[in-house]
Amino acid sequence: MSDGFSRRRILAGISGVGALGAVGGAGTHAVLNDSEQLSESTAQAGTLGLEIDCDSCTQNGNGVAFGFDGLDPGASGTETLEITVEGNAARLWMRTDCPPEADLLGAVLEVTLRYDPACGSGSGETLFDGTLNDLRLEFDDGLRLDDDCIDGDETVCLTLEWSLPADDSDGLLGLSSNLHLEFFAQQCRHVSEADIENPFADAADCPDPEPACPDCEELGKADIDPDSVSPGDRFPIEAEGDYELEALTVTNKPDGDTVCANFRLLLDGSEDAAPRICKVVVRGGPPDNGPPGRNPPGDNGPASNPNEIEIHPPSTRTGEVCTETTEAGSNGNEIWPAISNVTVYICP
Repeated sequence: MSDGFSRRRILAGISGVGALGAVGGAGTHAVLNDSEQLSESTAQAGTLGLEIDCDSCTQNGNGVAFGFDGLDPGASGTETLEITVEGNAARLWMRTDCPPEADLLGAVLEVTLRYDPACGSGSGETLFDGTLNDLRLEFDDGLRLDDDCIDGDETVCLTLEWSLPADDSDGLLGLSSNLHLEFFAQQCRHVSEADIENPFADAADCPDPEPACPDCEELGKADIDPDSVSPGDRFPIEAEGDYELEALTVTNKPDGDTVCANFRLLLDGSEDAAPRICKVVVRGGPPDNGPPGRNPPGDNGPASNPNEIEIHPPSTRTGEVCTETTEAGSNGNEIWPAISNVTVYICP
């Protein structure tokens, strides 16, 4: 998670009866918005506010945001939000933001969200356990946190634990993600439990997290130099436009016949500008005019069986892709097992 945010308090504005259109009947509620002010003509029946204390969050509209970036495989951490109801007793609601169309880090980052009404007592309830993207989808239409009203000046806690799996996460290097939590408080004394309605119930549903890719079209082939490829190397793609494949990781498998790599697609040097990859075809064997001791120039024999790999959901990164077991060349010489070329298919 990003560092450098100082500890801060985020104050909710105070609103009077009906000032923002109370939910479930007449009553006072508050959101995290310090610009909201009372109208002089509004009848005030008590005040209500929220105060949130957190270490590594920033204010974001009616809530807070967390950033996840620069994470190494195996990294983990915990963030606790201390939420204090100011003024009258209130009911507390929360909702999450929708995940973006393609968020590789959010699809892998493991998170656990807990609600602890006593802040550290150990009596907290696990609200969610899964990936960051699934958390966003789980509560995008709102969740009431308290079982009963939270007394004025009482503090409750939300704890977010996160971890990036140590295995198969090297291809996520350089990616970032974030989480937004929006809060809504409603004064208890004006609305009975029987009349409670979810203030976020009318929120639009999140779009399909797996964007459509009606056609998977061939972009072009990138020839890989198998003798010297290393992370950070870039290989031009035979296509219209300045497309490149950049190697993020390179792995020699124990069987000795397979080489794997993580690639990302760049356009004009930028991953942000690149289209999403829907499929790659990976082939092994030495390039033309292979090295001495391998196949003679111009006689590579058959390359390894083409390994066709669908990228699901489509992304600018391939994940780990590998060559398949190699075969002997037509002249009996050994076929080099390293990746020789990668043909890239994209969502137009």
